[in-house]
Formats: sequence, structure tokens, C-alpha cells
Amino acid sequence: MRAAVFLEQGLADATNLSMLQQEIKNLEHQGDELTYEIVSTLNRTFVTPFDHEDIYALAAGLDDILDYIEEIADTTNLYGITTIPEPARELARLLVQAVEQLEQAIGKLESRKGGEEHGTEIHRLEDVGDSTARHAIAELFSGHLPPLEVIKLKDLYVLLEDALDRCEQVANVLEGIVVKNA
Repeated sequence: MRAAVFLEQGLADATNLSMLQQEIKNLEHQGDELTYEIVSTLNRTFVTPFDHEDIYALAAGLDDILDYIEEIADTTNLYGITTIPEPARELARLLVQAVEQLEQAIGKLESRKGGEEHGTEIHRLEDVGDSTARHAIAELFSGHLPPLEVIKLKDLYVLLEDALDRCEQVANVLEGIVVKNA
């Protein structure tokens, strides 16, 4: 969650993105270590609260979201994008909201009650993100920007939208866990 918030803050004020990128990178490394621990423990454990495959898919999906967030911050810095267009900031806000919904849904896994509304909201956020990204990319090709700027911003929009897609995939995993264990 913190990585998504740091990304949103960095895209809102690109002058802070380099500093926040390091924080995001640190969180991404912590996420990698946690994913390794989960998979390692999973391989040694016979009885788990949920199917091994579901736990692995959930851990891998959450790690992928962190990887995307780190890649977005890194790409923005590497490409030298200093003026962040509103659609990118909007996609970052949607990403924070989707990650918040995932966090809340995961918090309800143990009780095996509720959580469906979080999946529905993540699907809605991802749909809004699809539309936002498509319109933003279409605007890039209107001829108002230099070609290199178009390429840079298109990559940024695609990465942000891919991160939202991954949130939706993780929501699908969570929905599957809830249905199997209801």
C-alpha cells in the first residue's frame, strides 16, 4: 500500500519522485523477501488455510503489483519525465484505490466473510483505468507533442494500466479463494 501511495505522491510532484523511488525500491525488495518466505514456507507446509496454488498465486500477484509500481517510478525517472500529465496522476490515484481495496479484502480472508464488494470495486477501478489510459493514449497521437514525448508518456500510461490489470487479476484470485472456502 505504501509503495502505491509513494508513487502517487511522486507523480503528483515529480521533484520528489527520485527520493520516493528509493523508498519504493526498498519496499519492493522487502516484498521480494516476503514472497520468498511465503513460497519457502508453503513448500515446507502440508496443511494450509487455503490451497497451496491460491496462496502462491496471491503472493506472486501482490509481488507483481509491487514490481509494477517500482518499474513505473524507475521508468519515469529514467525517461526524464518531469511534467506528469493529469491522466497519469489519475491512473496513479486509481492504483492506490485498487491496492487499498485489495488490502481490505485480504484482511477479510481469515474470517471468510465479506470481501466481494472489494472485488467489485477493483473491477470498476480497472475499467475506469482502461478508459482513462485509452483516452490519454489517443490524445498523445493528436499531434500536439514531440514524438519522443509521445513514446515516453505512452509507456508510462501502459505501465500504470498494466498495474491496474494486475490488481484485477489478484482480486480474481481472492474471489476464487473466498468461493472455494465458503
